[in-house]
Amino acid sequence: MRSRLGEVLGRDRQRLRQRLDQLSAVKAGADDERWSAIARAIDASAARRAARAAAVPKIQLDETLPIAREASAIMQAIQSHQVVIVAGETGSGKTTQLPLLALAAGRGVDGLIGCTQPRRIAARSVARRVAEELGSQVGQLIGFQVRFTEQVAETSLIKFMTDGILLAETQRDRFLNQYDTIILDEAHERSLNIDFLLGYLKQLLLKRHDLKLIVTSATIDTARFAEHFGNAPVINVEGRTWPVEVRYRALAEDRDERGVNQAIIAAVEEIGRSEALADVLVFLPGEREIRDAHLALSRRNFRETEILPLYARLSAKEQDRVFHPGPKRRIVLTTNVAETSLTVPRIRAVIDTGSARVGRYSPRHKVQRLHIEPISQASADQRKGRCGRLGPGVCVRLYDEADFVARPRYTDPEILRASLANVVLRMLSLGLGDIARFPFLERPDERAINEGIGQLVELGAIGEARHQLTALGRDMARIPIDAKLARMLIAAQQHAAAREVLIITSFLSIQDPRERPADAKQAADLAHAGFADAKSDFVAVLKLWDAHAAAHEELTQSKLRDWCEKHYLSFLRMREWRELHRQLLVLGDELGWSLNREAASFEALHRALLAGLPANVARKDEKGQYQGTRGKRYGIFPGSFVAKAPPLWLLSATLLDTQKLYAIMNARIEPEWLVQEAAHLIKRAHHDPHWNRSRGQVMAYEQVTLFGLTLVERRPVHFGTIDPVKARVLFIGDALVPCELDAKSAVIAHNRWVLAEAEAEEAKQRRHGLLRSREELTLWWEGRLPEGIATTKAFDDWVKRLDPELRRGLEWSLGDVLEAGASTVERFPESFIVGNQRLKLHYAFDPKLDEDGVTVDLPLSLLNAVSEARAEWLVPGLLESKLAELIRAFPKAIRRNFVPAPDFARAFVQAVPSGDQGLLQAFSAWLTKVSGAELPSVALNEANASLPSFLRMRFRLLDANNKVLAIGRDLIELRREFGTLAREAFAVQTSRDLAREDVRALPAQPIPEIVMTDTGLSAFPALVDRGHRVDLVVYERADDAAIAHRGGIERLLRVVFIEKCKQARKQLPLAPKLALAYTAIASPDQLREDIVEGALADLIQADPRTARSEDSFRLSFNAIEKRLFTDCVERLKAVEAVLAAHADLLPKLKPPLMGFATANFEDLREQHRRFVFAGFARTFALTRLKDLPRYLKAMRLRAERLQNDPRKDQARMLIVRDFEAQLDRLAPKLSPDRYDTLRFLIEELRVQLFAQELGTREPVSEKRVQKALEQVAAGP
Repeated sequence: MRSRLGEVLGRDRQRLRQRLDQLSAVKAGADDERWSAIARAIDASAARRAARAAAVPKIQLDETLPIAREASAIMQAIQSHQVVIVAGETGSGKTTQLPLLALAAGRGVDGLIGCTQPRRIAARSVARRVAEELGSQVGQLIGFQVRFTEQVAETSLIKFMTDGILLAETQRDRFLNQYDTIILDEAHERSLNIDFLLGYLKQLLLKRHDLKLIVTSATIDTARFAEHFGNAPVINVEGRTWPVEVRYRALAEDRDERGVNQAIIAAVEEIGRSEALADVLVFLPGEREIRDAHLALSRRNFRETEILPLYARLSAKEQDRVFHPGPKRRIVLTTNVAETSLTVPRIRAVIDTGSARVGRYSPRHKVQRLHIEPISQASADQRKGRCGRLGPGVCVRLYDEADFVARPRYTDPEILRASLANVVLRMLSLGLGDIARFPFLERPDERAINEGIGQLVELGAIGEARHQLTALGRDMARIPIDAKLARMLIAAQQHAAAREVLIITSFLSIQDPRERPADAKQAADLAHAGFADAKSDFVAVLKLWDAHAAAHEELTQSKLRDWCEKHYLSFLRMREWRELHRQLLVLGDELGWSLNREAASFEALHRALLAGLPANVARKDEKGQYQGTRGKRYGIFPGSFVAKAPPLWLLSATLLDTQKLYAIMNARIEPEWLVQEAAHLIKRAHHDPHWNRSRGQVMAYEQVTLFGLTLVERRPVHFGTIDPVKARVLFIGDALVPCELDAKSAVIAHNRWVLAEAEAEEAKQRRHGLLRSREELTLWWEGRLPEGIATTKAFDDWVKRLDPELRRGLEWSLGDVLEAGASTVERFPESFIVGNQRLKLHYAFDPKLDEDGVTVDLPLSLLNAVSEARAEWLVPGLLESKLAELIRAFPKAIRRNFVPAPDFARAFVQAVPSGDQGLLQAFSAWLTKVSGAELPSVALNEANASLPSFLRMRFRLLDANNKVLAIGRDLIELRREFGTLAREAFAVQTSRDLAREDVRALPAQPIPEIVMTDTGLSAFPALVDRGHRVDLVVYERADDAAIAHRGGIERLLRVVFIEKCKQARKQLPLAPKLALAYTAIASPDQLREDIVEGALADLIQADPRTARSEDSFRLSFNAIEKRLFTDCVERLKAVEAVLAAHADLLPKLKPPLMGFATANFEDLREQHRRFVFAGFARTFALTRLKDLPRYLKAMRLRAERLQNDPRKDQARMLIVRDFEAQLDRLAPKLSPDRYDTLRFLIEELRVQLFAQELGTREPVSEKRVQKALEQVAAGP
């Protein structure tokens, strides 16, 4: 029986040999039935083999094909060698004739002749062609199998298939026993599948000596194939080509894209001059370049010419136009798809731009790059060869010959440019060992190998043993799609999302069926928008599937095509999508998958997708860009539906680097999903452990990162479970020592009270070190607290279990926490006395805090009653420190009179009791008295302003409900903001019997100047002018009351003088000439009123009385009545003098020439506007009014002199303007009278500078004015 094994089919031979070996090993008897069973099996297999041999038809080669000339040499090589390399150009006949030559050489009987093709369409069409040549049907002698279709019979001799199908069969049939011959066609394309098969078959040939391998290639690097298979023979088959003339037309180095298009146009015109009707094939890098070139060529309006694009994403209808030429000349614009994959008919000329868009996977950045690169010499020759099929051709290269020679000889194979994750997964599943030792034709870079392994680790397919699959990895290897997609499908089972993920993974495995023709972009976008989802492109895919599925159920095949066309969908790709989905469903049944009946939630779906794409996540930054893993930054591809409202967190199916890195197919996600789905990949770091009183635990912040991308920045976590020892240390130091825990035990409440007493003592004395150190108190607890206790709950439980005696041992005494220091109540009192009110004082000792120093709780009603002078004295315990600091802040020349500063401060405190006198005035007077040295008030005020804040009383202003209204150390500022409210609050408390509204006359009994309140404070009644009425109110301060009362009396006097003023206005002798002169300013009636009102205001202000009774008010009335008309006449004369000077000045206020001394004349006009305006006769006091003519005359003299020497005038003007600017800055802190005095002092300086001969009211100089302003700036 062993001798008959050569008669059986190859696929049965090994199995039958093993059965024979097993029976021989057990020494079975000759009558054993098992021998008979083997004999029957051998007979059956031999019969099938004989039938195959009988079915081999007579081979008749196509003698017109170049390969026919080498037929005998090829058959001899097949019979004599295990591996044969056949090299030949496209059109030589090697694809269709080699399987027939193998049959003629005796192959195909022992098993199938398997012939691989790079593309499905080629496998199907070649099978049909060879079947026709043999007079058979596809599925009989000749079969084929692609991803979705298999037509292979038991009697088939030749099987055409894609290289991916053969690769998949290695998982079921590791020795490929059903084949006796393998033909790898188009091996020069060097796809990942081809390179893997070349390595796999090299190993397999060592184990299967009966297997023959034929490798076909275009005439590209055949020596490398031969060397790979032990110097296998190479048979070259000449193609049917004509000579091609190469013309180099190099572009300038700085030529941009427009320059390239112009060069293409020039090349077309050059070709047209010799071959007017020649079809031209133009090679460009990508779709965008094709569209730009198409537009440029179309604008040229070539006669009888059609311009056609050709690229992979083009719709089938548009592609068909290229392969069915019409009567016109054609210019076909294509990518490298037409180098070897597609043959464009009727091409006689080629224009080669010399570049292509090449996909390269970056192991370092983990992204797919699609950059434009110069093509290799081999690719350039392939392009050239496309125009020598029909006759002599012309190839115009848009680069020079030196550039061509310098280019690499061959294009990098895909294995050197692609991610190797799928290759590694396949190898490990087949048990092929270390990828680094696998016999690839060209060994991949070590980094690429490690990256492929790393991807599988990310997906959980490989564990710690880098060359061994996990259970998950073994499941992934059984799914014949990309490893990432396989991982999604497995995760989908866990998330009840298998139905949706099956649809999505099958979609991601094909070319996008959505078409976007260049001439119908908007229409296509609008059609696709019907399937859009703003949150997820993956959900959009499901919507597309559901819409197509509904159409598929309802429509005929013809109408379904129309539906696809209407929605800009490729009918063939949609069918391919459905078929792949069906195949995966079948596989799922085999693997025991269960499909969810209910629709998966958004979260469940995207969690499953995340499992396969853990590194493709990113977070949007403040610039709108996305920060991804491993430092990648990218944007959302504009065609994504998610791009309109970019989410904070993004999941992407693909990252594609063209000239910019883009995320393709996107969805919104939550980072928490990723933390759970990629738990094996994330890193956790914990920082800033701290005690959290509200939680009763030591907490820390957890940072969760994935490949450098922060998923969670500062998540609070319980630190006790991370580092229990350190947590206990922090619990003692940050919770027990400062008593910062909300324990149920009375121990902590007691210790907190003791600690507060000790801290209060330290704050009062402003001395660090009175409290025992944290380390000492920590040691105190270390010896008492058991291990493992680091939370409030654990502490309470422990204390609860203690005996009462031991529990009392945990309570502090003041001696436990305080080193030394006696109580100092006298020097640091508990309250601040205002009247008979005791205001609570608070002490703090922390220079970093605003409350550092002494704070008094000040009720709003007492705000105006507190004396600034009293507050300056602080508390006795801080007074010496304040005074010593004050001396240290003096200028050195003054400070040296009072050293050592602490001694002077101590002596003052002992010598001068505190009181209502201001501290600064008292201290200044005392220093001058004891030292004889004068202390300028400016130096004293500046030193006081520089004191540390803790040496000034801090006020916390409280309303009636003890709510804090404001906090500050400046009483004046607080009064400015809250003084009115404080006065009202004070009045409510103190003036119920005194306050009165709408007082029309003074009472017979005098209004008292001072009264005592129930709170022990002095109150000061006064009349106050409300504008429309006069009220009687109570003030907290005598000076405020005096000012208000004078205003109230003035209002009452004006009321009683209304009739007298009317009479005075009528009697006033206003000359017609004066009235006419005033009409340029205001009306004469207004002038009469202003003069009378101004005179009355002067008399009221000059009245020495401050009436507080009916009698005193009558005395003031009589005195003013007696002088009113006389003063009106005197004021009228002053106004006449002003208007006369005004008339003289007015013509001088215009410059002699336009643009002459512009600033100087504007200064004059501004000064003039301050003196002469509607109402000036009322505004100025009579004494000031009499000065105005002198000021106006000085202005006239200045205007005249200005024309002779503008520079001199400019210099003087700048002096005055500087003083005026200083006064404006000081204005907010000045009373109206004080401001008025300084203002007119500067006016007198103007007279002194510009018209000295007129004299001044008082001695004045720049020095005097500066000194006056400085005194105001220094303060009171």
